[in-house]
Amino acid sequence: MKCYNHPEKDGVAICQACGRVLCHECVRETDAGIACRGECTESLRAEKKLQTELGFHLQNVKRSARLSSFFSIGMGILFILFSNMGFGLVYNFVLLLGIGFTLYGSVALLVNMIIFLKQQKRSKRYI
Repeated sequence: MKCYNHPEKDGVAICQACGRVLCHECVRETDAGIACRGECTESLRAEKKLQTELGFHLQNVKRSARLSSFFSIGMGILFILFSNMGFGLVYNFVLLLGIGFTLYGSVALLVNMIIFLKQQKRSKRYI
């Protein structure tokens, strides 16, 4: 393939922002990847910054999901313990709430673990 800017020269790289073939003279290696000009360089840097921010956001979402699962399980256990303090309709209702919270938290934690394991498996394929 030939360079986009210099058709007489062979291409040695492809700009990661616009996809154009580049020769040695046109290639600019940046910390974000290979680019062909200032506009593409800035575009790559912005994309890399966005990917980094999304990675941090996803980590926070995972942590939040885990914490909410543990909170739900903890509240369920507390409700179950509280329901054992007496008898009657109210205590039975609190027991059912406790069982519901505990089951919900357990299922949510299990789903989060399955999603995490699938992501790990998928990321290992690309290494």
